[in-house]
Amino acid sequence: MKTIKFECDDRYEAEKLAGLVSIQKDDTVYVDDVAAVVGNEIVIKLKDRSSHAIQLKDKENVDRLKSLLLAVVEGKIRILSSDFSGSVAEITLG
Repeated sequence: MKTIKFECDDRYEAEKLAGLVSIQKDDTVYVDDVAAVVGNEIVIKLKDRSSHAIQLKDKENVDRLKSLLLAVVEGKIRILSSDFSGSVAEITLG
C-alpha cells in the first residue's frame, strides 16, 4: 500500500477530493475522467456525468492528481481508501 498526499486550497477542497475518490459499495471509484485542468484547479467527471472542480495548492499537485486519476480510470492502479486532514487529502493505493 502506498499513500499519496495532495495539498488542496483549503479544508473544504480536501474533504471534497477525498469524498469524490472514495470507494463505493461495489468496491469501485465513481471517477470517470479528468474533464479539464485550469491553473491550480482540476475538474473531475463522475460516472453520473456530473463534474466537480477541486482547487489544489499549486500546478504540481494538479499534475500529480491528474496522473493518478487517469491511471485509476485506465485500471492501472486501484484506490483502497481516501481521507483528509486539514487541507491535505490522502489517497491510499493498492
